[in-house]
Amino acid sequence: MSLVSSTSPRLRRAAALLAVAGSVLAAPAFAQKSSESSAMPAAKRHGALEYSCGGIGIDESTAMRAAMKDHPLSLLFAASGGAYEADVQVAIQPEGANAGQPMRFTANGPICLVNLPAGKYAVEASAAGQTKRQSVTVGMGAKSLDFRF
Repeated sequence: MSLVSSTSPRLRRAAALLAVAGSVLAAPAFAQKSSESSAMPAAKRHGALEYSCGGIGIDESTAMRAAMKDHPLSLLFAASGGAYEADVQVAIQPEGANAGQPMRFTANGPICLVNLPAGKYAVEASAAGQTKRQSVTVGMGAKSLDFRF
């Protein structure tokens, strides 16, 4: 038998009101957490590569920048003057013993969060009539490559 069931109706009502108040107060925190995760674009998969590109709009950009530390590789695309670039053609080519076919995708936003196996990669990005290439080794902490066109 619980304490509430062995007490007066008045105490049971007070306990019920406290329970309702607690759930109402907890709701905004849950809603905020779910809205943060909904600000992230959906991840896509290409073989061993998983990526999510976006960053259009302040909520999505803020959420993606906060998540950069949780991904082995982040790619940032901007014009030389600093304006963000989208619709960037990306090719990620494994180097060394893991060399194989490049993994290609179109970045539909200025920020891409990339999950891929540890190793050395050549990353090529093409936009605004230019192609830029950088090398990176992933597997020891989060890395970020900045491409300016």
